[in-house]
Amino acid sequence: MTLLQVSNLSVDFFTTRQIVHAVRDVSLAVAAGERVGLVGESGSGKTTTALALMRMLKPPGRIVAGSARIGDLDLVGLKGPAIRAARLKTISYIPQGAMNSLSPVLRVREQMLDGLADHGIRLSAREAKARVDDALAGVGLAASVADLFPHQLSGGMKQRVCIAIAMMLDPKIIIADEPTSALDVISQRQVIQTLHMAQKRIGCGMVIIGHDMGLMAQATDRIIVMKDGRIVEDAPTRRLFAAPQHAYSAELIESVPTLGSRPSRPSGERPAAGAPFLELTGVSKTFGGGLLGGDSKQALAPIDLRIDAERPRVIAVVGQSGSGKTTLARIMLGLEPPSEGQFRYRGQDVSQLSVPERARFRREVQAIFQDPYASFNPFYRVDHALLMPLLHLGAAGSRTEAREAMEAACRDVGLNPREVLGRFPHELSGGQRQRLMIARALALKPRLIVADEPVSMVDASLRMTILNNLRALRQEHAISVVYITHDLATAYQVSDEVIVLYDGRLVEAGAPERVIEKPQHAYTRALVSAIPWPDPDRNWPLVEPDRASWNQPAVVQPGATCLG
Repeated sequence: MTLLQVSNLSVDFFTTRQIVHAVRDVSLAVAAGERVGLVGESGSGKTTTALALMRMLKPPGRIVAGSARIGDLDLVGLKGPAIRAARLKTISYIPQGAMNSLSPVLRVREQMLDGLADHGIRLSAREAKARVDDALAGVGLAASVADLFPHQLSGGMKQRVCIAIAMMLDPKIIIADEPTSALDVISQRQVIQTLHMAQKRIGCGMVIIGHDMGLMAQATDRIIVMKDGRIVEDAPTRRLFAAPQHAYSAELIESVPTLGSRPSRPSGERPAAGAPFLELTGVSKTFGGGLLGGDSKQALAPIDLRIDAERPRVIAVVGQSGSGKTTLARIMLGLEPPSEGQFRYRGQDVSQLSVPERARFRREVQAIFQDPYASFNPFYRVDHALLMPLLHLGAAGSRTEAREAMEAACRDVGLNPREVLGRFPHELSGGQRQRLMIARALALKPRLIVADEPVSMVDASLRMTILNNLRALRQEHAISVVYITHDLATAYQVSDEVIVLYDGRLVEAGAPERVIEKPQHAYTRALVSAIPWPDPDRNWPLVEPDRASWNQPAVVQPGATCLG
């Protein structure tokens, strides 16, 4: 039984310079109980299509043609209050960024009941509590979560709260926009399992928007491929992966990194000589406690790590959210002092560096931050974020020289300088902002780049290109890269060494061929088993892992530069 029928939907954006045809003649159908994947790169029209169905398009965007019906309800023809009445009850939307979708000043319970109140549903305190508890239980969360604020939840828990809110009124159609884009592989699997269970419970149709073809292979029944605002292929998932009919579909499938085949690693590395470029000895970090009291939390257990300037390497640091990856990155960038241990730069304690030495440290140790939305000042054009480091850290002698370096860095990450420079951050897509952050780091010609999830918002077809560019820096310019990620498949493809962290401590370290292909620690095995493969027939076990086994002693392979 078809629930959603979209016919010849077109959306245009009427800008001051031109009319952008964002969605053109899109027709699709979603049946009850069906999971349909809507895939394509940034700018393909996926999210614009979803926002048009939700009637959430903002000016200058406008639906210019077509229809979208759920039963007798014409979504395109709705006006005013009727639009609000349809949301949550008939069609519901799970936004892409759970971290930015929940109000930071309201408890989860209040946010879940807000939609009910908007639809005129009045409940007693006991009825409201029962309704919220049931909704949270339906997504695998404890009733106590209702009394927490969003900042007290992990990324996966926040995403499941968004799913619970979307399910509150049992809608006929649910649109999930990149529901797992910022989550580790184990949380990804849990969220997809939550979506499946919730959909089965209410019998709705579901549209899952994304660009991860591995995830789509495991999570959908049918896949619709979009490119340049048009549908180029619509086929059952198994048939699409077995025999894609459009070249673009085949390109998306081939872009997914897998295990078992790695690029050759250069031989003949120069032996390290003299003091290491960066050295962490017994470094740990504890938050909380102190003068204000309260419980303390060890975010990073004592760890040793050495990076030699004459022996550049790509070191991948993997683990779930809360494993200590970002804490380690912040310490290496000098943004967070260690609680214990020593952190040295070229043989000197980082905390004792002089002003000129600290400027050199800032120039030689660069960061690519995880969140492209928060990495730019919204009041400045993006040029400002690239220009100021070049001038203030002495990497360019003049504005003309800085401009040339900016444009070259943009081209290195696949951006046309004419299209992105001179614009404000909100005028760019998430992928474009992410690539600009990478360009900013490359422009300074550093010796070490600490990249915290640098491709989490980038399309799959561009992901490996950027990571291969980072790897090329190691070979051509002797730049080391610390690659912080939860994506084990890309870590396997680009790294020389893999460090696995769990709950703030090192659990396994060594070459990717050993750590990822033949993991010895139970936690590493759980991460590897949770990788969504681009094969619909491959088993992706939706079961709760044995967490008790994750506390076994660390496994450090021969030759590893990191010790816990």
